[in-house]
Amino acid sequence: MSEEEKGRTREEAESVTEDTNIASPEEKREEATAAPDGQGTAEAAAAAAEEHQRYVRLQADFANFKKRTNVEKLQLSELVKTEVLIRILPIMDNFERALQSPRETMSEEMQSFVAGYEMIYKQLREVLEKEGVTKMEAVGKPFDPQYHQAVTRVASDAYENDTVAEVLQEGYLLGDKTLRPAMVKVVFNG
Repeated sequence: MSEEEKGRTREEAESVTEDTNIASPEEKREEATAAPDGQGTAEAAAAAAEEHQRYVRLQADFANFKKRTNVEKLQLSELVKTEVLIRILPIMDNFERALQSPRETMSEEMQSFVAGYEMIYKQLREVLEKEGVTKMEAVGKPFDPQYHQAVTRVASDAYENDTVAEVLQEGYLLGDKTLRPAMVKVVFNG
């Protein structure tokens, strides 16, 4: 296309636009807000500012809603996880009691059964450890009501007063939080 033809095409397009009264988006906004006395422009600007503020507030409310629901979901999942782990702990206790039986008096068949039982116990213990569950070390440590539940007091020459002498039921931690306190005997040399 030559320069002359391009010039003619532009002129024709401009004349068609003028003939059909097609307005640009800016012209449409100006026409919509224009009033003979100028009052409509101010009212429209105020209305637009108000709508913008509502929009901004709505966005902030939605962002806060998302944050709040995410926090609630995390809290709920932690609560469920804790409850499930607490229910598994008596199973761990039963495994440990069963594995304390003397193996010398067992038949060969029973010993192989106990070996399989021990493998299941180790697998369960590894799963709990991966979830952050650890056993408390209590014997010889000072009594702490956050971690220990005193069942009885005993006299002992091996430990000082208010020291854990014996663990009756293992205690467990989930991270640094007490999942279940250890049931213990506490030294009291009266």
